[in-house]
Amino acid sequence: MTSVNNHLDEESARNNESLFSFKYTESGGLSNKYLLISYDSATKEIKASTDMTGSNLVQKTLTDSDEETLRGCFKGDRFFGFDADYPAGQDTEKDDSSVLSFTLIVTIGNKVHTVMWTNKSKEIPDELTQIKGKIKEIVSNKKMI
Repeated sequence: MTSVNNHLDEESARNNESLFSFKYTESGGLSNKYLLISYDSATKEIKASTDMTGSNLVQKTLTDSDEETLRGCFKGDRFFGFDADYPAGQDTEKDDSSVLSFTLIVTIGNKVHTVMWTNKSKEIPDELTQIKGKIKEIVSNKKMI
């Protein structure tokens, strides 16, 4: 019976590892910009909204190729090792209206990690900027934003 349970535990872990989702937000700036992009591998739906209320939500099904591209951004555990917060630099005024804030929440299997940063943050990992670029590229290519 133990070998059956071990097999079921391994299969459950593999299935759980295949679950992948993220939520990316971008807000602030001079024009009070707002952008929300989310994806859930269970539904294969990618969603984008440029309104906080979500009233102008656009949904599309992500291709397997696009999903693999996004998953590739999180290969290994590098993203999960990023700091949770990369604050704006000391020279940024608290009421600086040109500051854009970014948040990326990623779930892979049973691992969840949130990273927050701004366009004025110092020492942001290059990979974080590349991930943001890839997410925006995919929704832009699908004419969602």
